Formats: sequence, structure tokens, C-alpha cells
Amino acid sequence: MSEHHVDYNIEYYSKNTYKESATEGIFEFNVSPCNCEGQILVDFSITQTLCDAVFRQSNMFGFEINRLRSNAKFDEFYFRYKARVQKAKVPLPGVPAWRLEQELEELSSDHFFVNHHLFLCPSFYTRLPEQQLSLVPVYEKKSSPLNYLQTLNDHVHTSMKYEANITSVTTKASDALALSKGVCQDFAHVFIAMARHNGIPARYVSGYLHQGIHYVGSSFMHAWVEAYVPGMGWVGFDPTNNIMVDEHFIKVSHGADYADCSPIKGVLRTNGDSVMAYDVKVMSQQGQQ
Repeated sequence: MSEHHVDYNIEYYSKNTYKESATEGIFEFNVSPCNCEGQILVDFSITQTLCDAVFRQSNMFGFEINRLRSNAKFDEFYFRYKARVQKAKVPLPGVPAWRLEQELEELSSDHFFVNHHLFLCPSFYTRLPEQQLSLVPVYEKKSSPLNYLQTLNDHVHTSMKYEANITSVTTKASDALALSKGVCQDFAHVFIAMARHNGIPARYVSGYLHQGIHYVGSSFMHAWVEAYVPGMGWVGFDPTNNIMVDEHFIKVSHGADYADCSPIKGVLRTNGDSVMAYDVKVMSQQGQQ
């Protein structure tokens, strides 16, 4: 970790109340900040009412999942995750490390496609129909992919309006693009769809956003994008706020789209409806090692 860093205290809370008692439940929570470049999970704690033990395991991308299971009857269930994370203060990407000719050669190579095919091919949430492809800004390959991605970040931000309760977790990029509205998940899916259409790998990222600087989407778990720039690696973009990712973003996991990063998944045996309450708190404290 760099000498200069930001300390974050993070709290994720959810509570499910059931109209009729559940007799069995299995839940998976993908809410733990990961250990990755520039980010350290210092410590964490879990409080929950479903079972005696929480099982921790890695998903297909290597990110930690907390799994709970109960065969006992329950009418409500709450889960609280607290963590302390250190984020290094790092400069935003500057001039691309490679010449344009090198970048383009890498993007068009067979080995590059094989290594990044999961983030180059359309996925369930990011597939665009033929009639919407004309809405995708074309990467003309006259400058670095980084320049195109910055333009794309601005394009998605300005062509869509952030509006809650218009879309849902099942909304695809094509639907959000048709509405020109949505939340951070939708902005991310549209960006990913457009980048992939231009042959640039892009992946969906789930995490937390600093709540003290008035960014859009910080009230809940946030979604942004990482796109691959040859010679630089994975670079973060947040089309919801039209900014590049810095130390104010705390990463939990990444995947091809939302389906790989859903904060909570579960299987429940019950006959009634349920109500879910949900809250996220992200508090920062400037620090130096």
C-alpha cells in the first residue's frame, strides 16, 4: 500500500421479512471488498440471524462469496457486513504506454481474443439487437483505445438519464438504451455493450462508492466498468458520473455482467411474499501509513 491512502468503513445491511414462514433458505452474499491492486481489506465482521455458521468460498472469478443455509423455520432474516478497507491514492491514467500501432495489433490478435473472449463477446445483459448498433459510437482507430473509452464514457453519461424505479435488475442494455434511462447497472451494461462491439474488452464491476462527495449512485452498491487498454491493463470508467475510477471506488467483484456480480442470490422455500430492506454506508477517513 502506498504511503498515502484513504481508510473506509463500510457497512452493508439487508433484512427480509416473510408473509408466511420460510422453512428452508440458502443465500449467497457477494458484498465483500476484494484484495486487489491499490486496495486492502483490513478486517471485517458478519452478523446474521439465519444459521450458526457462514461459509466462505470463491466464485469463478476468485472473489469471496459468503454463503448461509438454514433448514429451520424463520419469519425474517437480517444480514449485516462491516469492513475496513484501505485504498491507495493513485494518479489517473495519462498518456498510453504503447504506440497506437502496437495497441491496434494487440487488439486484433488471435491470442488477445482467446485471453479476453469472455469480456469481448455479448452476454445476456449486454447483447444489442441489429437495429441499435447504429447508436454505438464507432472506434475509428485513429487514436488510443483510451481516448475512445473516455469519449464513450461521456457519450453514455450524456445520452442517458439517471432515474430510479424505471428499470430493474433484469433490465438489459438494449432496454435501457431504448428508454435512455436507468441506474448505474444500466449505464454500465450500455457502456460494456458498446465497447465490446468495437473490439475492446469490458467487464462489469460491483462495489461501493464514497458517499461524502455527492456522486450519483453512492446510496447503494454501485456499478461501473473496467475496460482493457493494451499496455495499460484494466482501466476503470464510471459512466453514471462521467468520471474515471480512483480511490473513491471500493471494488467487490467483476464479471461479464450483473449476473456474475449480484450482491445477493438465494433459494427459499415459502408460499408468501417478502419485503426487503436494504442499506449501505461508506464512511472515509484520510490516513497515512
